[in-house]
Amino acid sequence: MYKFKGIRAESFAFMRNLKVNNNRLWFQKHRQEWEFLKDELQSLCRELTPFINDLDPELETEPKTGRTLGRINRDIRFSADKHPYRESVDLLFFHRSFGRTKAPGLAVGITPIDSYIGTWLGASMKDWRQRLIANIAAHRDVFQEYLEQNDNFSDLSLRSKSYKKTQVKGLPPLAHQWAQRKYYYMALLLPADKVVSMGESLLEIIEETFIRLYPLYLFATSQELAADLERFHRKFEH
Repeated sequence: MYKFKGIRAESFAFMRNLKVNNNRLWFQKHRQEWEFLKDELQSLCRELTPFINDLDPELETEPKTGRTLGRINRDIRFSADKHPYRESVDLLFFHRSFGRTKAPGLAVGITPIDSYIGTWLGASMKDWRQRLIANIAAHRDVFQEYLEQNDNFSDLSLRSKSYKKTQVKGLPPLAHQWAQRKYYYMALLLPADKVVSMGESLLEIIEETFIRLYPLYLFATSQELAADLERFHRKFEH
C-alpha cells in the first residue's frame, strides 16, 4: 500500500498534459501516470482519515472512486463540455448519508497548476442554503466573530454569487455578506511547485485549513449548531 509522501511533480505534469491532450487515445497511452496520481490521492485520503474521523465521524472517508475520490472521466451526457476527462481531480469529505455532490463538505484537489484546499455549498443545494441562512440568523454574533477572527477569509480564493434581495435583516456586515450568497466555492490555492516542495508536510496544511473552515461547514449543515460548535471548540481550539 502506497504511503503518502506528497504530490509528485509528475502528477501535475500529467494534469497539464491531459488538459492539452484531452482525448481517450492519449489517456490510454498515459493511464499508468493516472494510476500513480490516483494512488497518491488515495494514500492522502488514508493518511487524513484519523483526523477527519476526529473532526467529524459522519464525513465520508472511503478512499474509493465515486466516494471521496472523484472520477477523472467526465459524464459528457449531462455536460456542455464534451471533453472526456476533467481538468481537476479531488478528494471530497461529505456527510456519508448524502451523495458526493449533494451536500456541502471539505475538499482537497489538484489542477494542472495548483492544489486547492477548501469547502463549498453548491448552486443546486437549496435546502442546505436555507439551513445556512437560518443558522446565521440564529447565531449572528457568533458567525460575525468567526469571520472577523479569520479576516473574512481574505487569504482564500472565493467564487460566489449573491442575492440582490436581503435574505435576513439586521445582520452584522460580514454575516450579511454570507447570508446573501446563493453558493460559494472557497479554497486555499497552493501553486504546484510549492505543493511538490512540501512533500508529506502538505498534510499539516490541509488539516489546519480544514480546522479553519469546519465552523463554516457546520453553519451550512448542522441542526444543533450550538452543541456542534461547542464540541468542535473543545477538541480543536486551545
